[in-house]
Amino acid sequence: MSTGRAAASTGRMAASTGRMAASARWAAVSARRMAATAAAALLLLVPAPFGPWPVWLPALTAAAVLALTALGGPAAVCWAAVLSLAVDLGQVGENGPALLWMPVEYALLLVLTVRAVRRLPGRRAWWGGALGALAGLALPLRFALRQPHPLDASVAGLLIAALPVAAAVGTGLYLRRQDERRTRAVDDARRAQRLAVAGDLHDYVAHELTGILLEVQAARLGGHDEAENARLLARLEAAGQRALASMDHTLDALRAPDGAAPRRHTLAELPALLGHFPTPPALHGLAGLPALPPAVEDAAYRAVLEALTNVRRHAPAADRVTVTLAHAPGSGLTATVTDGGPAHPHPRPGGGSGLDALRTRLAALGGELAAGPLGPAGPGWRVEARIPTGD
Repeated sequence: MSTGRAAASTGRMAASTGRMAASARWAAVSARRMAATAAAALLLLVPAPFGPWPVWLPALTAAAVLALTALGGPAAVCWAAVLSLAVDLGQVGENGPALLWMPVEYALLLVLTVRAVRRLPGRRAWWGGALGALAGLALPLRFALRQPHPLDASVAGLLIAALPVAAAVGTGLYLRRQDERRTRAVDDARRAQRLAVAGDLHDYVAHELTGILLEVQAARLGGHDEAENARLLARLEAAGQRALASMDHTLDALRAPDGAAPRRHTLAELPALLGHFPTPPALHGLAGLPALPPAVEDAAYRAVLEALTNVRRHAPAADRVTVTLAHAPGSGLTATVTDGGPAHPHPRPGGGSGLDALRTRLAALGGELAAGPLGPAGPGWRVEARIPTGD
């Protein structure tokens, strides 16, 4: 126990050290960013002392918008837009010297507009984008309205400013759409990985655990013959080992690098699978099968495994179980599992997902699955998987 506590304490110390190192790196990056921003802002203010005093207003505004762009988040567009619009209303003096800072402020407003449309959530993106676009469109009016012909200058300024503003909004929307697609792709990949893990656990581990459960239930109802008990324990041990091996395979698949080949079974493994049963099911048609695509053989193996697992769970008293494989050029491979037990009951709570997952797997290969009572052929159940082989 002390060893376990020491290991846990060491893990917590390592995690704390990692967080402190990450915090220190972030602090260093932030300090460098602030220093660079301050230097750039000072450079913007260098020409201001050489002009009349009213030029300090647009100069300080450009420096403030620069600071908001470099240090603020997506919501900084709101403060920058309000500040720019306020200066539009309060600008005094001659246009000439003040025009020096207009391109800088205009470009920064476009950057903030792109960032707001891309990053802000929900309606805030529209409000932020609208404020940024409005400030960008109004900025030329700060100077156009003071021209000898303000109407013509204002129309020209709006026309010139409209295209870059529209491009900024469009760029933000495009990048936002790309971000959403990437997020959905990551979510889909994670869901596919979870489903793959769940499928492996269901196909292999649940199959072995079901066998262990039924063996134990049968042992409770039977006698206490020592030889039979020894055989039972041997079967339980073998099933437990196979379940652990299946777990290892699943974990290996999670640890495998991207693009690694998935785990696949072949139909040649079916005899070993059927040998796990106390009374092995009959197998027909394996000997005459041609070489088939690996994905087809894996899907057929999983179909047989799922059907046999359901026999164990829902019809453990079945007197006969048969597995039949048939291949015909043009129609593909058919894997059929039938049992002579009573009709399978409705799935127990929490169950019943295996056939749905198998049907989805087969559909991805262009195949189909049929499952139901034998009907006029007698009591029992039939599972039939049909998979095209491309020949």
